[in-house]
Amino acid sequence: MSPNRVEQHTAEIITYLNEHVDVEKGSLALFSSRRQMEEVAQSLSSKLQEILLMQGEQSKRVILDSHKARIDEGKGSLLLGLASFAEGVDLPGKYLTCVYIAKIPFAVPDDPVEATLAEWIQKRGGNPFMEITIPDASLRLVQATGRLLRSEQDAGEIHILDKRLRTKRYGSQLINSLPPYKYQ
Repeated sequence: MSPNRVEQHTAEIITYLNEHVDVEKGSLALFSSRRQMEEVAQSLSSKLQEILLMQGEQSKRVILDSHKARIDEGKGSLLLGLASFAEGVDLPGKYLTCVYIAKIPFAVPDDPVEATLAEWIQKRGGNPFMEITIPDASLRLVQATGRLLRSEQDAGEIHILDKRLRTKRYGSQLINSLPPYKYQ
C-alpha cells in the first residue's frame, strides 16, 4: 500500500482492517493523520464499528479503560489512535494482540531547528533525509511496534501497511532497526 496516494491508501487500509481485525481480540491501529483515521473509522464494516474506540471521541484514559473493560468481558476492541497512542500506552497481554500501523511515521518537517540542521547537513555534503528523517522515523516505528510487546510473555502480530518498507532503499534500514521480530 503506497501512502503517497492518500485516497487509494485509505481505501486499502479499510479493506485490510475489515479482512484482518479479529473482533474477539484487542487491536490497535495507528495513524499519522487524523483525517485518514476518521475516514477509516467511518468506512469500517458494521462488525468493526461495534468494537471501535477512536482517539478524540473521549479522553485517552476513558478510551483505554473502555478497551480494557471490553477485553475483560471477553469481547473484542479496536482502538484507532494517532502518535500519542504510539507511545506511553501500556496494554499488556490479552489487552493488545495486534497492532496495525497505517504508514511509516515520518515527522512533519516544520520544526525550524530541524530545518536549520538539515540545511547544515546538506551544506557539508550530507543527506538530511538519511541522517535525520530516517533515524527519527526508525525511533517512532520502534515505539509504535513496542505497544504490542510489553513483557516477555506477550505475543501478537504487527502489520505495517506501507509498501515503502519493501520498495524503498531505506525500508530495509527501518526494518533492521526493529527488535528481532519474526517477519512474514
